[in-house]
Amino acid sequence: MADMKESKGFQWTVLTLMGFCLALLIALHISAPTNTTSKAPKAVLKLPNEVAKLPASKENLKPAQMDKNPKLLSVNDLTTAFNKIGYHLKDVREGESSVPRLFLASLPHDLATLTQTEERKALFFKALLPLILKTNEEILAERARILRLRHRLNLGLDIIAQDQIWLKATFERYKVRGQKFDQLLQKVDIVPPSLALAQAAEESGWGTSRFVREGNALFGQWTFNQNDDGIVPAQRGDDQTHRIKAFDSIKDSLRAYVHNLNTHAAYKALRAKRAFMRTTRQPIQGSLLAMALDKYSERGEQYIISLKAIMDKNNLPLYDTVTLSDKMMLASAEPSI
Repeated sequence: MADMKESKGFQWTVLTLMGFCLALLIALHISAPTNTTSKAPKAVLKLPNEVAKLPASKENLKPAQMDKNPKLLSVNDLTTAFNKIGYHLKDVREGESSVPRLFLASLPHDLATLTQTEERKALFFKALLPLILKTNEEILAERARILRLRHRLNLGLDIIAQDQIWLKATFERYKVRGQKFDQLLQKVDIVPPSLALAQAAEESGWGTSRFVREGNALFGQWTFNQNDDGIVPAQRGDDQTHRIKAFDSIKDSLRAYVHNLNTHAAYKALRAKRAFMRTTRQPIQGSLLAMALDKYSERGEQYIISLKAIMDKNNLPLYDTVTLSDKMMLASAEPSI
């Protein structure tokens, strides 16, 4: 009997201890609940309010560095900066001033709040024009180097190892097999500002689309690569797997867009038109190149009509001949954008 009493006493002690532990766990869960929210996949970008505003002089900062300056770029910030340096589209179009070397990392987060259509469009063009000209400047520098190296090889002269490595990498990057210089030069060439501005406006809703705000995606480029950062379109079908490719900056988006036009098989006709203009010493006109973009959008010919309407209505061909300022902006004088 004594053994049974001791056994029951032990059982009651264990049950009491277990009950106390259970009550303690419940209390802890209530005071500090476990996070059961599914984590987004690695490819999904941070929300807009987590994207930082970068100074123009630090356009190449990495995302980890961006977190140190979390303030977003606003319309007022950008307007103030442009006015401070006297950047006006009318002066640029009329040849009275060049385009400042002011390179933005992102568009204003509140661009859609501008109720005046012309004001919003002007700010959009002013923000992108320096970046487009800078991208073309870089491409022309590449093109000049290719021409110089081809000339040396044609003369039977050697080229240094550094140039050999760079040339091999350039052929690979532009998807040209063998040392076919004519084919490479057809790909390494500019995209006229009028065309880039029109497509950016059409694809991004004049800089107000969700893809621009969340991922600096100006041109709506698709990606099927799971290693790319990307945004799932709201209207994507259940049987589709593509995402809109996202970028650390609008400059990266612009570079990817130009490289796409310069390498994708769908735009071979555009490159042929451009090469003809180049060899016949004609100006490279965006309105003519747009005629070869029927494969850029599912809208086909209607897409081309939309682009040409944007170009005509906004006098975009006038920007095909403008240039960047020779003056480099001093870091101390640059507005914080």
